[in-house]
Amino acid sequence: MYTIKQLFKSTFFAALAITAVSCSKDKGVASVSTGTETYALGVGITDASNNTVNYVVQASNLMTGTISATSGSTNNPQLQTGYRDYSFGGGTFYSVGGLGVSDATAYTLDASGKLSGKTGLTFDLPNTDLVNVDGTTMIGGSFPTGPTVSANAQLYTLNIAGNTITNKVTVPMNSLFPTNTDWTFYTGMVVSGSQLFQTFYPVNASTYETLHTDTNYVAVYSYPALALQKVIKDTRTGPSGAFGTRSGIIKTDAGDVYTISNSSFANGYSQSTKPAGILKIAAGTTVFDPAYFFNTDTAPNGGKIAHAKYISGNLIFVEITTTAPTLADRWGDKNLQMAIVDLSKQTITPVSGSPVFSGNGGRSFDALVDNGKVYTAITVNGVTNIYQVDVATATVTKGAIVSGTFVGGMARLK
Repeated sequence: MYTIKQLFKSTFFAALAITAVSCSKDKGVASVSTGTETYALGVGITDASNNTVNYVVQASNLMTGTISATSGSTNNPQLQTGYRDYSFGGGTFYSVGGLGVSDATAYTLDASGKLSGKTGLTFDLPNTDLVNVDGTTMIGGSFPTGPTVSANAQLYTLNIAGNTITNKVTVPMNSLFPTNTDWTFYTGMVVSGSQLFQTFYPVNASTYETLHTDTNYVAVYSYPALALQKVIKDTRTGPSGAFGTRSGIIKTDAGDVYTISNSSFANGYSQSTKPAGILKIAAGTTVFDPAYFFNTDTAPNGGKIAHAKYISGNLIFVEITTTAPTLADRWGDKNLQMAIVDLSKQTITPVSGSPVFSGNGGRSFDALVDNGKVYTAITVNGVTNIYQVDVATATVTKGAIVSGTFVGGMARLK
């Protein structure tokens, strides 16, 4: 599987940590048995030499049986090229290249209910993230991993129906943080009203040391023009998000924006100087709310939030540490359990029955929110299963086996 440590090594040595494979159409694929629902999953299979091949597969049931990426299976596996991230918007599941691969394939269902991929999206730099805005538009970002890659990032809007990039804006990296001091790594973005908010953390592009952990940074852009307006700061926490994650920021139904800071050794930080916590930017504003601070380190059932997905009603689904990480845990993304966080009440409710596990290390958090449930894939003792979390009761049910090493993304297409 892709661990955070492996992603770190991939970037550090400017080389792929995976085997690049060419897309091809499998012959003799069995007919797809579709039920009322159809799901798309990004599945990675890693061999003993840490070479990984990625597939997009479909499934009609996440709770029983086995979901397989084997050629000829009823899950209709679609072979991918290189490293892959995954995003979803407007009924489209995006398989997005990274670590040297700069294309994206948009998957929908054809008239017979089978996965159909549309190519044609190629970015100037490998894409860092695609974020759904409103079901018709995605916001994309290509943030270079170091000054030798590019001095500039790019933001762009993507028309989902047309599968086209409609606007592209160059953002000098030096305008986010002084690049003669440190580089910056992207950790998430959301659109709220007429602003785009983007989180990042400063990092040495050569050694990956994090010497600036005393401040939370959020870049504020206009939307839809994507013009950088300012970078706001708050010293109650360290930076939001972490290496190889996109969980630094979320938006609620009301448009409030929350930043999630962990400064966790297990997620790549070399030091931690502020408590893990959540800050708020109220809807319609572009400043941190001085009255809101949720210290997740000291809260009952608390810890450091490594991965997060907004549910609804000011609730977020998280993977949170069960023990305080030490420097020896650096890059481990481990000792995690599932929990529900209430942003209004500032409470953390552990999911009853959650195993303790390690994150899959992928940048795409594979949590799917659907009809009061959250589905996510977890590997325990070498076996990957889908887990279904009932949000109302904070309980979990183990579901289908995934015949693969990890799941990088998941969405419901029908």
